[in-house]
Amino acid sequence: MRRIFQYLKPYTLFVLLIIALTFIQVQTELALPDYMSSIVSNGIQYAGIKEEIPEIITQEDLEKLSLFMSSDDFNSVKSNYDVIKQGNNVNIKNQTISFKQDVYLLKEDFNSDIETKLLKPLVYNYLASSNNININSDNINQVLPELEKESESLVDNYGSMARLYIKEIYKDIGLNTTKIQTDYILKTGLIMLGISLISVLVQVLATYLSTRTSARVAANMRHDVFSKVESFSSSEFSKFFTSSLITRTTNDVTKIQELIQMMLRMMLMAPMMGLTAVVKVTRFPSVSWILLVAIGIMLGTLVILVTVAVPKFEIIQKLVDKLNSITREFLDGILVIRAFNSEKYEEERFDDTNLEAKRIDLFVSRCMQIIGPIMTIIMNGLAIAITWFSAKQIDIDVMTIGEMMAFSQYAMHVVMSFMFVTMTFFMVPRSLVSMKRISEVLDTENQILDKENTISLPEENGILEFNNVSFKYPGAEEYVLKNISFDAKPGETVAFIGSTGSGKSTIVKLIPRLFDVTDGEIKYCGIDIRDLKQSELHDKIGFATQKAIIFSGDIKSNIEFGRELSEEELNEAIRISQSTNIIEEKEDGLYTKITQGGTNVSGGQKQRLSIARTLGKEENIYIFDDTFSALDYETDKKLRNELNELINKTKSTVFIVAQRISTIKNCDKIIVLDEGKIVGEGKHFDLLNNCKVYKEIATSQLSEEELAYASN
Repeated sequence: MRRIFQYLKPYTLFVLLIIALTFIQVQTELALPDYMSSIVSNGIQYAGIKEEIPEIITQEDLEKLSLFMSSDDFNSVKSNYDVIKQGNNVNIKNQTISFKQDVYLLKEDFNSDIETKLLKPLVYNYLASSNNININSDNINQVLPELEKESESLVDNYGSMARLYIKEIYKDIGLNTTKIQTDYILKTGLIMLGISLISVLVQVLATYLSTRTSARVAANMRHDVFSKVESFSSSEFSKFFTSSLITRTTNDVTKIQELIQMMLRMMLMAPMMGLTAVVKVTRFPSVSWILLVAIGIMLGTLVILVTVAVPKFEIIQKLVDKLNSITREFLDGILVIRAFNSEKYEEERFDDTNLEAKRIDLFVSRCMQIIGPIMTIIMNGLAIAITWFSAKQIDIDVMTIGEMMAFSQYAMHVVMSFMFVTMTFFMVPRSLVSMKRISEVLDTENQILDKENTISLPEENGILEFNNVSFKYPGAEEYVLKNISFDAKPGETVAFIGSTGSGKSTIVKLIPRLFDVTDGEIKYCGIDIRDLKQSELHDKIGFATQKAIIFSGDIKSNIEFGRELSEEELNEAIRISQSTNIIEEKEDGLYTKITQGGTNVSGGQKQRLSIARTLGKEENIYIFDDTFSALDYETDKKLRNELNELINKTKSTVFIVAQRISTIKNCDKIIVLDEGKIVGEGKHFDLLNNCKVYKEIATSQLSEEELAYASN
């Protein structure tokens, strides 16, 4: 997680904005149930009347209330009202009314204590009205005991009855209670609509920002992994399979992107939503215990599922690596597979891994999918329990119907938030496995690094020297090269020949520091190449690898290879490499499309295009690692003649690794290797007479006439 936060650091402002937007979204969404409760309770049940003190009352109704109050209480209540004389117009509840009698209008700064003084009188009058009892000063003493007795069982419903009687008071005055109800519902509905609109807008903006942020982080991470792999030497590449590096750069980074997007939305919103909903649920202590039971069941389920499923995530990613590796080998070797009629064997090899991946993936998927049905059962059970127990609370007026609906929605928000958190418990460990795999690449220490203080090379070419160089591959015990010493002067062509495994290719890989020497030193222009900046050293070297690598694109892009070549440089590279006929044969010439891996060109054409790429820019050193093996003798001869002319003109140093003596017999210096040691050094004719290993190779390749001519 630390590395993920490091990648998020440049986007701190976006993250803070997303947090703020998520907070607004949570508050707006959780405000809606309260408004819905108000519509159901105040708007529908109480006709839009939410006050428990009449804002306006007639003299007659006030006198009815006074029958149940002491004179002091009545005077206190009356002092909080202003008298409106008969015939005056008053605007109240968005209605303008002209009164035919004196009325009392509640003052704006009324004393809230009058609520307790008016509550029982309002309730008693409501009960009397419900029982069609006309209360007056004459019968109050007979009626009061009955009303007190009836009200004792309805003490929890006092607030509801008070508001219902206030509705009757407003009707007596002449207020349109239907309009009051409609206005209240419309006003509250418009507020809900506005809140919903705000919620939608902040949700869209937060989603946009989280998607943009996660995509940028993923792009940066993918770039860093790619750049890191680019900097790997052959030593680092030996630690990772190619297929694994591809998976880490694509599949694993995508999982991190999904995690970050989930972190910025679900993992932020779920706790906020859940905690805020829990706070709101505590307003209903009589039924909130139901939610605690539901959470306990969910928590137990989560612990079991996470314990079982999480260990499988790393296994799945390794199997994805293996599948990629098998698929890559299959595609690379399809012609060999068909030639040996081994399709069935490859299918079985693929199926073994594929079925294992399927089995584990199904197991994990089932663990995750089981959450859905469990949550559905819990949510439905919760809804039933809330309805059942809330109904009893409504019956005794502890809750209203609107409050029950609000509690139900808050409870569902808590459950949904918990479900989102549950999903993160599955996704986070899986993504952290991917982060671990990416970190393995990013944290790999390069064995070949530039020194802090490097030395600059002169522009002109110089002598390249091997001084007692020995080399063994990282982790190996045996030396591949032992005490190699020679030098190559500007304008010289040095060739390496020997049996397979003698170390020819390894020597030339040491020159551009694809590996570093184990012992000894390699000097160029009198400077140890380890003291040079790698990019500066590589700028002096043109390298044609043993395997001709051709990239997707066209012929021109493969020769230029990201460099800007003049038309003269391009044509010269094509001419020297004997690639002219390749281009002339193609309808689109230089712009002929090359498929990935160069599958639409032959082996010899690949080699010539690879050589053309090496010769595109004039370099001080050229290395040809067995790059003439697929050429016919005539093409090989022409190419070497052109190459000799280039060397004579540029005074470049050329290193050739070859298997054919005909390719190297005219070289200035031939170095013969056997089991990592130099067993011969000199020109062709000298080596035939003085080097047993070279003569054995020559005997196997040259005719008797050529050997006889050489010995003379």
